[in-house]
Amino acid sequence: MIYLVSIAAAFLCIYLVKLVLRRDPEPLNGHYAVPGRFYTLKKLLFLCLYHCRLLRARSHATSSADQERRKMGLGSLKVDIPKEKIVGGGLAKSSRSSDEEMESVQELIKDPNAIDSVYFMGFTQTDETFVIVRVCRKQNGLCEMWVLLRVDGIGCFQHPIHPETNYSLDNTNTWSGGGLKLECLEPYRRWRIFFNGLLRKGPYRDKWTEEEGELLHVKMAFIWTSFSTVFNFDTDIHPSAIADSIAKEKWSSKFFTDLQKYNDHQTHYEQWGQFVGEIEIEGYERKELLLRGLRDHSYGVRNWADMYRYVLILAHFENGLSVNLLALSISATTTNMKIGFVMFPDGRKAGIDWSDITLADMADDKVIGDLYRVSFTAANQLFNLQVSIDKSASAVMYGGLKWESQIHECVATYRLDLTVRGWGIIEFHYRNESGRQAPDTVAAERPQEPKVPNWSRLVLPLSDEACQCTALVGGKGAQLAQLTEMRKHFGMQFTVPAGLCIPTTALEHHMKMNSRLQQAVEEISDVACTRKTGNLCELCVRCVELFRQTRLTPEIESAIHDQLTELNLLGTGDRLAVRSSAIGEDTEDSSAAGQLSTELGLKDFEQVCDAVRKCWASLYSFQAVQYRRQRGQPVPSNMGVVIQQMVEAQTAGVLFTCDPVTGHLGRMVINANYGLGESVVHGDAEPDTITLSCNLKGQCHILKKEVGTKQMFVRQADEGGVMVEYTLVSDASKCCLAENMILRLGQVAFQVQKMYRTPRDIEWAIKGARIYLLQARPITTFDSVSEFELMHEFDSALATDYEWMTTSNIGEMMPGAVTPLTMSIFVRAIEYALQELSMKAGGISCFSPYNHKYLGICCSHLFMNLMSMNANMEQNNLITSKKTNDFELLGRVLNELSLHDIVLIYGKSPLWKRVVNAITFLRYLQTAGSQANILMKKLTTYQIQPASNAQEYYHNIDVQLCDYFQAWATSVAKSSSSGMWNALLVSVLSGGITEWTSELLADVAILYSTCSDIVSADIPVCVEAIAEAIRAQRKSTEFLKLDSEAAISWLLSQESGETGEKFQNFLQKHGFRCLREAELHEKSWRNDPKKITTSNPGNFAEFQASC
Repeated sequence: MIYLVSIAAAFLCIYLVKLVLRRDPEPLNGHYAVPGRFYTLKKLLFLCLYHCRLLRARSHATSSADQERRKMGLGSLKVDIPKEKIVGGGLAKSSRSSDEEMESVQELIKDPNAIDSVYFMGFTQTDETFVIVRVCRKQNGLCEMWVLLRVDGIGCFQHPIHPETNYSLDNTNTWSGGGLKLECLEPYRRWRIFFNGLLRKGPYRDKWTEEEGELLHVKMAFIWTSFSTVFNFDTDIHPSAIADSIAKEKWSSKFFTDLQKYNDHQTHYEQWGQFVGEIEIEGYERKELLLRGLRDHSYGVRNWADMYRYVLILAHFENGLSVNLLALSISATTTNMKIGFVMFPDGRKAGIDWSDITLADMADDKVIGDLYRVSFTAANQLFNLQVSIDKSASAVMYGGLKWESQIHECVATYRLDLTVRGWGIIEFHYRNESGRQAPDTVAAERPQEPKVPNWSRLVLPLSDEACQCTALVGGKGAQLAQLTEMRKHFGMQFTVPAGLCIPTTALEHHMKMNSRLQQAVEEISDVACTRKTGNLCELCVRCVELFRQTRLTPEIESAIHDQLTELNLLGTGDRLAVRSSAIGEDTEDSSAAGQLSTELGLKDFEQVCDAVRKCWASLYSFQAVQYRRQRGQPVPSNMGVVIQQMVEAQTAGVLFTCDPVTGHLGRMVINANYGLGESVVHGDAEPDTITLSCNLKGQCHILKKEVGTKQMFVRQADEGGVMVEYTLVSDASKCCLAENMILRLGQVAFQVQKMYRTPRDIEWAIKGARIYLLQARPITTFDSVSEFELMHEFDSALATDYEWMTTSNIGEMMPGAVTPLTMSIFVRAIEYALQELSMKAGGISCFSPYNHKYLGICCSHLFMNLMSMNANMEQNNLITSKKTNDFELLGRVLNELSLHDIVLIYGKSPLWKRVVNAITFLRYLQTAGSQANILMKKLTTYQIQPASNAQEYYHNIDVQLCDYFQAWATSVAKSSSSGMWNALLVSVLSGGITEWTSELLADVAILYSTCSDIVSADIPVCVEAIAEAIRAQRKSTEFLKLDSEAAISWLLSQESGETGEKFQNFLQKHGFRCLREAELHEKSWRNDPKKITTSNPGNFAEFQASC
């Protein structure tokens, strides 16, 4: 024994000496590290360290309750890690504790290279259409923005700034810029992609030039829905792939310091999903599209200068498989890393543990080939990939403010193992040594709203900085103050009439001093929120009248008078306008134009005070209250009031900085008439309509002038107010605006839109040679949801076209469309139950909490996925059968869908695994009965925890949703157990015959009809007993004369006697049921007995016939 140990030690010494004496090989192409002398030892050591780190991370994992909720797709109940404290996760450590945090707009840390990037790419599988978009939020109001598009039969499109990617953010709290807006609708489930703007048609450019090219207006909107789980590069990369890349490098303290810094500073995760949407291109018909592709979210710190090279393969295949393979070289850390993942159609995800892809052989000389072949392994499977690049659809993009990065975004088609087709992109990144070749990008200035001051002044001049605060003076007042400040930056190209704002603090003070007003508003709120009954319209009328009759407090009157005097607006003969400026009005989220009061042509101070009261009163008009109710806004609201000098305009109107119908950003539309703008705003006269073309630099040209009839106009009346006059025929026959004034208006409008970064609806007036701006509200209609989006917003995504969907069975239980509430609660609970059942039976190996694998939704109708429902049949379990499953779901065997087809998508288990799955499944079904008894016992005392308000009660319901999901899982398990016994019974009665005939099934039905404990079969028995009681009371003749509603009323009355008792017993036993009983919007028979007859008049006719 000692002799053998000595020999082993000698060999070990020789091996170590050999390692020490051997020289490390040179990096490939001088950059990419290869395995050296101690590669194996270093890899083993790192794997040990990684698994230790993983164990520590799991010891600090979320609670079991949170894990259960996440498994059900309900998200986390609490937030453990403040986002401002944590930047990235790093190896084996997630950076956020909840789905909502991961999917939200991230706070950029204080680093010049801080990013928050969202990327989408999608391809059709029937033609050459694709969409690639990206918004990467950066510091100083900038972003990197990509828009690449190809529509089959039309051509290629890209954003006019490309290959430059730097652009101003539209809003620092959203992923939006350059007309592109990306919005998370539901974490890990649904996103909305919207673009409205100009795109350049033609071949993709690889060099920047000032020439705009052919620009066309493009508008597209997609709902992206995930069909895969999330792959988080912080926690899901295969340990072997990480260990391999780190073991190749030369280790030093600096290496590990850089490695720690890099890994802690960026979080990156991806999902695959389905796009459904429509696209409109100027000059072409609208197209409806279905695409499949990837979503990527990265945040933290990314310095393009640190990245030497990478090649990224993103591919989705016709069998539902999705692949991400990345070869990455970072000079300071891992110079030859190969990582990635595979998403399987059954919901599994697997990190790639090996690949033969090498950066040295993948266009390292910047000459990109047409064809590449790579292999990789994941989940113990070898995949061979062939990549064919479409050079006609390969774009070059430059990243970083100094163009540190050059990215070739190449569209490619794929072949997996030479047989399975795929679509996607292959991305080549190079460090750009030539530097920036375009003018520097500087974020456009945007009005910055000041914080709400903590004082309570009762008036503010428009020139006061605090007056730019929407929360203080309302939308209209804040925009007028912003325009007042803006004109200083535009060389006084326009004027804003002098004026002041009465802030919200004045209305609060006014109501505080008048308790009757407070009571009137409280009463409206109580009735509007159904806390009390009453006539809402009458209450609003009384409240409006009370506001008008209540005199302004002396403090408010004095403050208004002093400010008007200071602005020289009293006693000078100038007329005044008083306009409402409600909180939330005229913002990017809401318009509410025309609902609140405006008073014009006021001559004296008393008229001004009266107009202020009318403005406040209009806040509680029936129209305004209903508007807030319908949008879920609080009924008690607040507003500012604008008092402004009136312009005795010669011409006035509105200007839309984009086409108000199509949203074309290269068009401006002016509506103009003589006199004041009221005739245009209210549509009292047909105005002149002038259409301008406007390029990206703001150069305007008149495209078209349409002279309106302008039969009348509005002007100031001598006695006060305004009056209508008829236009002279000679004036009406010509355009009321000169061409030079039209172009000046266009220039001013372009500057205003550029400052706000969103299209504007501008009210203007002209007196002499001076342009006055009276309003610049955002246009809020262009990114509104279309009918097509509403129809498909909740559609579930399919990873492959080979899925089989049916309404059989589920269509009987839930005919027609279902509500969003039912989809988000009931449908997801059933989905969870079916996934758990399939896991126990061996059909799938993991939950897909964010995806519909077994139930499908299309146009709000429910379907069952037969491919998934048959995944746990005999190919994976010894005691299950596709034939039996088909009979239970469809009433026949679906020979068109074979087991071979299912195996191609979901795979097949070996015999030993099928035995284990059968045992596990039987144990699970065996416990279903005891679980049901526990739930029934719990149900006797079950209640939602009480709350003091609606928000708290909603939270309590959310906390207890796990119980609802688990109850459905138990119910489905019980049903599955019954189904297996049913199959056994049919097999016995068939005498071993493999074909189940309709006669055999009829015999089974007769056998079941003799059973006394089948609840569903008890319903007709109970109905017959009620009919017999009616006959016994000799009420048959009278009962037959009643309509359905009167019959139910009699059955519920004391006059019905024994019949009524039987009916009450029926409701007690079966009252939880109704037609479409799983729809949460529907009331049960017990809660609304009239539904027994009104939901199906035929049932009542049969009931009467039995009498």
